[in-house]
Amino acid sequence: MTKTDLFETQKVDTIESSTTSNHVDVENTNEDDISVKRYDPNADKKRLFYIFYVRKHINHLNFIFYLAACMGSITLVAYLSIVQPFIFHTILKITENQGNLTGELALYDEIIALPATLFWGVLSDRIGRRPVYSAGFLLLGAALMIYPRVDNVYPQMLLCRLLFSLGSSAATCMMTGTLGDVAGAIHERGRVSAIVGLCAGCGGLIAGMVLINIPYHLQQRYGGEVQGIKAAFLIVGGGAIALSILLFLTMPATGKGQADGVAGWFKKTVLKKEIEDEDEKEIISPWKLLKYGFKAGRDPRVALAYLSSFVARADTVLFSSFMSLWVIQYYVKLGWCDADKGITCYPAAGGTHKLTGYGQGISLAFAPFFGYAAEKLEKSTVLAFAGFMGAIGSLPFAFTKTNPAHDSNMIFVTMTGIGQMGVIIVGMTLVNGLNVDPKYRGSVAGVFSFCGALSIMFTARLGGYLFDAWMHGAPFVIIGAVHIIICLFSIYVRIVTPRLKREDIIREEKRLKQLEQKRLERVAERAAERKHTEATSTAVDPSYSQPL
Repeated sequence: MTKTDLFETQKVDTIESSTTSNHVDVENTNEDDISVKRYDPNADKKRLFYIFYVRKHINHLNFIFYLAACMGSITLVAYLSIVQPFIFHTILKITENQGNLTGELALYDEIIALPATLFWGVLSDRIGRRPVYSAGFLLLGAALMIYPRVDNVYPQMLLCRLLFSLGSSAATCMMTGTLGDVAGAIHERGRVSAIVGLCAGCGGLIAGMVLINIPYHLQQRYGGEVQGIKAAFLIVGGGAIALSILLFLTMPATGKGQADGVAGWFKKTVLKKEIEDEDEKEIISPWKLLKYGFKAGRDPRVALAYLSSFVARADTVLFSSFMSLWVIQYYVKLGWCDADKGITCYPAAGGTHKLTGYGQGISLAFAPFFGYAAEKLEKSTVLAFAGFMGAIGSLPFAFTKTNPAHDSNMIFVTMTGIGQMGVIIVGMTLVNGLNVDPKYRGSVAGVFSFCGALSIMFTARLGGYLFDAWMHGAPFVIIGAVHIIICLFSIYVRIVTPRLKREDIIREEKRLKQLEQKRLERVAERAAERKHTEATSTAVDPSYSQPL
């Protein structure tokens, strides 16, 4: 077996196990434990649901609620994007310039999300993922409960949107960061990412097929379409706050202490105290954590992961926001959505329901395929395929002349959804790869989400402007363009991957040699301490003998 083959199979698990343990516990672990962790790839792992390995401290309840958090975060983000046009038209009575307003709100949303994702990522490396996740859902719920009760776009809706942005940036950042903390075997992270992607896709499906219909089921009870929308947001927001409490009680306690050096930096720099705790001897400032997250992008595989976040977030927001807006505008022109005449927008909700069902529903069936392919094939190859599928689906759909919800467009929407699912799953697998130091995983996840926020800032604003100024399908031209870009970059990464793997092996062998040298030095220090103790005791008491 060659070195490359060894790296591709069991050695990757061995390296990951030793990397995770030795970065944190080498100072406090005896030599026998280190040896076990180095040569037994399953020393710190256990099987869950007979499907994949997880960290040994993760139980069934932890993993189930992690999946619930993944599903819930995408559900809430997609729900607001889908229903916001209905708030414009039904509650605020805005009938023109909706594309620009949608793009502007998304732009301001991401101006807050850009620094917030970095903050949440670095913070999670110190206090853990669980409190950050819980705080994110608390903010999401609060924002949703007051969102439909605004009287204007500026400043009231904008302030609600900014509060929502703080929560969504925390939730989406932790979805990525927690994946690497939970998954136990690196060669099985494809299937774990597939399960997470499946739950995320179900979240989009729930928002587009279930939650969007709640206002119209409640309008009879609460006295009209407007009150039905307000009651629906109250229910969804309350559910998010309830989930926040449950996550705080049930999510795995991961990430905490991965960067213990932050405490050392705080004590030495801010409190001006001497450092006594061995775990804090290595000074790691928050700026170093943040710097590592960006420097990791020098590795083409991490850069590809960051680009996948850019594309995936553009897909999610443009698809959900402008798909719904396009359908509403089409029905408004037909006169089928006019609150002044007592005609509700329920037909438009039905059209959005149909498109979401095809785009998200069928793509869910491909989640296991992308997860399996990410394990068996080069991830860059799989990502190139996902980019190609997204491009050939969104570009023809952008120029359709018929009703966007017409049956003839379903094949294009489906291919766009398949491409979106592939980018999400493979991107999460890449960003939690072997070449990312577990100590800085939260910071890398923060930059990963930062790239997604940057994507929304530009693509949503540009899409909103072109929606009004050019054509309603313009946002899908943008989706097609970014899919072409990631397809081409994935091909480049696939070409350079063999060289990167050779460099990984050399770097890891060097790290293991340094670790072995450090272990031998500690053994020598302990032996010297024992000899010194024996010599001192003998000098004091000549009859002293070292106990066997």
